[in-house]
Amino acid sequence: MNILCCITVVFFLLIVNVNCEECGCNKIPSIEIINDEQLANEIKQVRDDFLAKQPSINFTRLSATILIREKNTQTWKRGSVDGTLIAYPASTVKLMYMYAAMEWCKNQGYSIDCLDRYVRPMIVVSSNLDTGYVVDAITNTTNIDDLTSSNDTRWSNWFYQRLSTERLMKDLNLYENQVIRSKTYPTNSGQTPGGSESVLLAVPGRNLLQSCCTASFMLYLMQTRPNNELQYMKSMLYRTLESDHTTFGNGLPAGTILYSKVGNAYDTVEEIAYIILPNGKEIILSAFSNGYQRGASDFYILGRFTEMVLEKVSLNAPSTKIFTTDDDDIYTCKNHVIKHTTPLPKDNIGLSLITFNSSCYIHPILSERGVYTVSIWNPSFFDASTNSTSKLNVAVTDAYNKTDGDEGYIYNQQTSVSRWISVGDFVLNSGRQEIYLKALDQTSVFNAIRFSMHPPLTIDPNTYSKSSIFIPCYSFIYFILLFIIF
Repeated sequence: MNILCCITVVFFLLIVNVNCEECGCNKIPSIEIINDEQLANEIKQVRDDFLAKQPSINFTRLSATILIREKNTQTWKRGSVDGTLIAYPASTVKLMYMYAAMEWCKNQGYSIDCLDRYVRPMIVVSSNLDTGYVVDAITNTTNIDDLTSSNDTRWSNWFYQRLSTERLMKDLNLYENQVIRSKTYPTNSGQTPGGSESVLLAVPGRNLLQSCCTASFMLYLMQTRPNNELQYMKSMLYRTLESDHTTFGNGLPAGTILYSKVGNAYDTVEEIAYIILPNGKEIILSAFSNGYQRGASDFYILGRFTEMVLEKVSLNAPSTKIFTTDDDDIYTCKNHVIKHTTPLPKDNIGLSLITFNSSCYIHPILSERGVYTVSIWNPSFFDASTNSTSKLNVAVTDAYNKTDGDEGYIYNQQTSVSRWISVGDFVLNSGRQEIYLKALDQTSVFNAIRFSMHPPLTIDPNTYSKSSIFIPCYSFIYFILLFIIF
């Protein structure tokens, strides 16, 4: 019994040590990374506050690292919470395989995009099938179906080759306690791991990444690589803020430029991102969580966390305005409206919300004319397990068209929770706005609305675009043949 207690204590101390270890991975050529205690405290406060506001009691883990560039320098301030805590990364590991693929191509004497037919879908649409082909190519291995034990004489050589991406990361001093060796399933070698790939998962286990080193790795990719490599990677990593391939996006201000790789599997949601804010500020944000608890809508759940981080570190855009039902003057409802102040959903913004079964006009005042992305915050007011459906129609009157509410953006409030729902981009005059909300089928809820103004049109004369679009040689030959024939 005493031995068991000692083992338990030692195990607990090991966990504490892993969680509290100072963030490393800071030896990047020509880059200075400074661990900032205030920034670390701020991101921890946001993390704790965010987790406390989650409706699901099973959402308990969120580690994150932020890097903020000091103006016109190669110095980046860093703050982390549980930055060295390793977690299952799902498809974010494909970021490392992308880099490994480019290095493999160069080592073979080929152009960096020699595996583009597999790398591009691996990154752009997160194809597991193509990830399998990439891993096979860069490790010069395929699954050995009849290898079932690490005692097999074929194992050691196969295992060594499968560690090639880890060796690359070690060479960059960006590896530490991570595991980067397995495919993502289902893939080209089967629906689930089998043969040598099954043995691989037991030595020592599945892929594991941490927010600190992955943030530094994204920094390395975006700030130190040659321009042709940078443009190639950016062409695949670019995401619109409304994309289904980002969980951060719905929390970022309009006009933000986002390059990222997201992951989502089992109960996990994670993303590694390079973010250029509308004011030109550059940040790296990496976060790993078990926030995928309630179905598809939870894929977007880290958007609000991202927004809270920007607000805490004073990087939120002044051209983004959020209005809540705490201000009675911003809404007028036709009838049957109820204002709730208690109890409220844990993910509610502010101190109130309203429910209505007819229609409401939302009419906050904007101080400046511009192009705005208009978004509705949808708290977890309705129980998604019920059979009833609550749909909301949102119609925006812009500078040129007055809406009567019959046409607008319609979404299901039960299946789109804990996130900002973008209803579109509109030219809005300054002054009093007019957003028409109509409850469809049954009672609807309204809590908050966000207006995020796009920055003015800008031209970047230094953008090198020649390598932004790669045409593989076989496609080029095909087009030439078509030209000759026709």
